[in-house]
Amino acid sequence: MAASQNPIQGSLFGGNEESDLNKAEKLKGSERSNVNLSHQQLKEDASLRPRIKQTPKNPNQIIDLDELSRLAIEEPKWSHHNLPKIDDLTPALRHYVELKKENPDRVLLYRLGDFFECFFEDAITLSKLLEITLTSKEAGKKIGKIPMAGIPHHASDRYCTELIKKGLSIAICDQLEAAPTKGNKLIKRGITRLITPGTILEEGMLSAKKNNWLASVLLEAKSNQEIIDWSLAKIDVSTGEFIVQEGQGSNNLRHELIKLNAAEVISEKKSISNKIWYEGLIEITEFNRTSFSNLEAITTIKNHYCLNNIDSLGIHSNSLSIRTIGGLISYLNKTHPNIDDKSNNEIKTNICIDYPRIKNSRSGLIIDSQTRRNLEITSTQKDGKFQGSLLWAIDKTLTAMGARCIRRWIEEPTKDVNAIKNRQNIIGFLVKSSTLRKNIRKTLRAMGDLERLSGRAGAQQAGARDLVAIAEGINRLPLIKNYLNEPIFDKTKYFDSIINIDKDLIELASKINNQIIDNPPLSLTEGGLFYDGINPVLDGLRNQLDDHNIWLNSQELEERKKSNINNLKLQYHRSFGYFLAVSKSKAINVPDHWIRRQTLTNEERFVTPGLKEREGKIFQVRARISELEYELFCDLRKLTGSKSNIIRQAAKAISHLDVLTGLAELAANHNYIQPQIIDMNEQDKSRKLSIIDGRHPVVEQILVDKVFVPNDIELGSKTDLIILSGPNASGKSCYLRQVGLLQIMAQIGSWIPAKSAHMGIADQVFTRVGAVDDLASGQSTFMVEMIETAFILNNATENSLVLLDEIGRGTSTFDGLSIAWSVSEFLAKKIKSRSIFATHYHELNQISEYIENVENYKVVVEYKNHSLSFLHKVERGGANKSYGIEAARLAGVPPDVVNNARLILKNLEKNNSNTIQITKPIESCK
Repeated sequence: MAASQNPIQGSLFGGNEESDLNKAEKLKGSERSNVNLSHQQLKEDASLRPRIKQTPKNPNQIIDLDELSRLAIEEPKWSHHNLPKIDDLTPALRHYVELKKENPDRVLLYRLGDFFECFFEDAITLSKLLEITLTSKEAGKKIGKIPMAGIPHHASDRYCTELIKKGLSIAICDQLEAAPTKGNKLIKRGITRLITPGTILEEGMLSAKKNNWLASVLLEAKSNQEIIDWSLAKIDVSTGEFIVQEGQGSNNLRHELIKLNAAEVISEKKSISNKIWYEGLIEITEFNRTSFSNLEAITTIKNHYCLNNIDSLGIHSNSLSIRTIGGLISYLNKTHPNIDDKSNNEIKTNICIDYPRIKNSRSGLIIDSQTRRNLEITSTQKDGKFQGSLLWAIDKTLTAMGARCIRRWIEEPTKDVNAIKNRQNIIGFLVKSSTLRKNIRKTLRAMGDLERLSGRAGAQQAGARDLVAIAEGINRLPLIKNYLNEPIFDKTKYFDSIINIDKDLIELASKINNQIIDNPPLSLTEGGLFYDGINPVLDGLRNQLDDHNIWLNSQELEERKKSNINNLKLQYHRSFGYFLAVSKSKAINVPDHWIRRQTLTNEERFVTPGLKEREGKIFQVRARISELEYELFCDLRKLTGSKSNIIRQAAKAISHLDVLTGLAELAANHNYIQPQIIDMNEQDKSRKLSIIDGRHPVVEQILVDKVFVPNDIELGSKTDLIILSGPNASGKSCYLRQVGLLQIMAQIGSWIPAKSAHMGIADQVFTRVGAVDDLASGQSTFMVEMIETAFILNNATENSLVLLDEIGRGTSTFDGLSIAWSVSEFLAKKIKSRSIFATHYHELNQISEYIENVENYKVVVEYKNHSLSFLHKVERGGANKSYGIEAARLAGVPPDVVNNARLILKNLEKNNSNTIQITKPIESCK
């Protein structure tokens, strides 16, 4: 059969035979196959044979025919510390041990080919924690086999995430140059990243909707004070946010750390030695003490921000905050060094971070850790789930930036009335302008995380796909700007960076779009990143590669004709290079000048001298293409990184817009209203809390087939304390949480589920709802309850909102009633905070008879024929019965127990005592 009648099946180079042969003929004599052509010659070639700008195929795509097999070995009993002589190791392992000695507390991932490998004790750790195979590697003639475990480099993010979750830090040793095509030259490698839980930049390791905080803490106990002073600085390296605050008291610091939930906390040895502020709460990373010294901290801050003095930060130079800020920056200098930028011979971090913002604890609504848990603000109390929390109910954001923003708002509501009203007004405008709201949300949908993308670009760790995502995000800004062409958006500084878009960003996006292909490869070192037509040298090299591919295609056809082997294929394997593959049955027909390369079960592989020579030229062209593309990409990434601060400003504006449009969507879909906020300076009205037909924002959404029963609340005008009585399980706790959540929603600027509302600003919200034993601390339920109550009574002010549920139930009846009564009087007469005290002690209703700022409320129930129905309606007036036995019956307590309880209750009521006076035997359960 003639060769022209045979299709090339399974060939690496398909296509029309005649066409390819003609191309090969035309190239003879004119082909410029010299791989060492100068840049000028390549440009001339590109000019003579211009390339049409289109999506190129990756010239380095290969067919991987074999899989790497690994043999398991028994776990060795020694580590790299026990090596008899480091010189006995192979060169690569010698380098590994040198790097391991520099990073003894980190798992060292060492790049070898397509894997990151670990050796010695790190291999054992990796195998156990990641449940991967433990293998062996020859370490040298005198040493023999050592343990080895590895992970694919393309999946390193996923595995590193698992290691970080397990509390480990990681040192990444990557290849700093392309692998040589020939010879056994040791590839240059070095530490490119130190990954700790608080310094993560990689997208796959981060939670998109939560900040990843790295914090530093310092304590100082003054000789004339028993209370310690402290400073807490926190930074999210992925977004650049930098916040510092100061305070007093270890309990307050613990509350802040619980709220922060930092991924990593660093401190110096002296502060760590005082365990009272972190013991049983978090693990602390000890960092170099000198980095926290005042002198070195000031020097570090000046060097990083290029300041002559630090007065511009607004922080006193001798304060604890200066030391915590300096310590954090020093830590980043170590974990993320910018080796290309040395100021005063000091290595600076390549992380783009904002100037530290001073957080004033008085500027926001204070919510302690217990209240956060009780109100289920960001997670449920029972199982810690997101679904069922307040954040779950109100977060309608569409971007990761917006999700993090609303979480910050809800974790730290503001007391700034102007900010609250500004947010409310924008939400109101967007509620009315439904078309505008939908258009904005459509534009925001699936928008990239510009905050973190720009952070990776600034740290020179962004990939090609990151740059494409940045360009796509920037391209949406002009459209969003058009949507914000309304006077109401001009009144807020949030949107300045969108309304006044920086022209440099538009030019940057255009440059990225015109150079990087739409769906670039993940690897930055194998080429295929750029369009044709963006660089003449690159075009010339690609022309050369095309010439070689045409030659390979024609060579396959020629060898097939010469050998008369119709199923001959020219293929490529990363381990063997190019080869001619023939079936076993045809192997006897191969020409004598073919050189056998490999024998497989059903196939023989051969090479020819001409094919080997051409292979070398192809490898060199590919290497030049990869190097040039990487160089071009680094230039473009550096340009993008230089604009990271501007991109972040736009990202912050987008996050605020996303939150506000989401809250408007929530208000429109769930019939919310705008509460009237009262400034704390309005003396007569500032403490007012009046809500008509308020609804629980979470429970309402969970009750799909039922209608939530709305309720009123009136506090702060004439009434400071409400005694809320009613049976257990009737809805008292739900009512308490509802009031607390509506106050928080109002102070983030959100609308609320109600018919109308007038609400004064609260400085703190306190709750005590339910209690359990703290076995770890050896504290009973009652002791936990009393500790929480004491904290509230010692910290509440007249502007606080206090929500107490069933105080005193953990002890005897009279003791509990006495404590509840006394706490109620203390709240009403001394603190005069806006308070609700839910109780089943209906005796507390008597307090309102002699304290005028106390009023009784009750949860309405229907009780007929020993049958109890909960109506979930709260109204004025006190309950006179607790209905505990009926609640027990509804809960499924056996009838015999319920009936016996009724007899015991009658006996108690008859004797008016908590001691049972048995005149005749009580019928027991059978």
